[in-house]
Amino acid sequence: MKIAVVLSTYNSPFVLRMSLLGFVTQQDATFQILVADDGSDERTAEVLREDCFSGLDLQHVWHPDDGFRLSAIRNAAISRTEADYLIFCDGDCIPRKDFVASHARLARPSTFTAGGRIDVPSKIHKQFTDQQILSSEVFDPDFLEQRDRSMRRFRNRLTAGQRMIAIMNKLTWRHCVFSGSNAAAWRQDLLNVNGFDENFPGYGSEDRDMGVRLRNSGIKSQYLKYSLMQLHLDHPKTHFDPEVSRRNRQVFRRRRWDGTTKISDGINKTPLTT
Repeated sequence: MKIAVVLSTYNSPFVLRMSLLGFVTQQDATFQILVADDGSDERTAEVLREDCFSGLDLQHVWHPDDGFRLSAIRNAAISRTEADYLIFCDGDCIPRKDFVASHARLARPSTFTAGGRIDVPSKIHKQFTDQQILSSEVFDPDFLEQRDRSMRRFRNRLTAGQRMIAIMNKLTWRHCVFSGSNAAAWRQDLLNVNGFDENFPGYGSEDRDMGVRLRNSGIKSQYLKYSLMQLHLDHPKTHFDPEVSRRNRQVFRRRRWDGTTKISDGINKTPLTT
């Protein structure tokens, strides 16, 4: 099974660099990374050229900055790879060293998978050093609690053994939606629904829409909150527009009930026939 990580980013070289350091630590090194870049300036390309990332199989998938076009750049990344299984992650998340291996181990036929993330306040993650990431110290609950006592609430998620993980995954089960920051699917299943809908007018629900259409097409889902660990480097959501988000939610909720699977403005731009 060939695996590729689709790592989304936009003008955030500082946190992207920390995310890539997390991928340097992965126990399973046989994967490709497609940096899906929604129009960043040269600073992102400079990060990708750093010597510390020379051991990663990196591809920079970029298009010009023309507003929020995350769906389009993700579709471009899907088209660029021949990997069988795609893991989607955001460039402001640090994966734990077992992240890729866990996604691979938990992959199931005709099924997509989603996980959660642990939000780390900026006052903590801005102080992370390269060595702390490379040594996985940033996933040590004592390390996090020493910097902010509020991080204590994540101790169980960071220390749970396999038996407890299985129990907690069942207790935290919810109707699985596709989460663009921590999800995985078979490339052919994504192609069958024509990828992400590029008509979504801005941030919000474009990934959940993907989950709805995959399920409508007969693909099962699994939500594994405790199995797929990553840290989200929290930051202000300057691209969030409540009205756009509301309209996007209406679209994916309508599609949940009307059975929509394939959309016209996705990887292929051919109008659908009726």
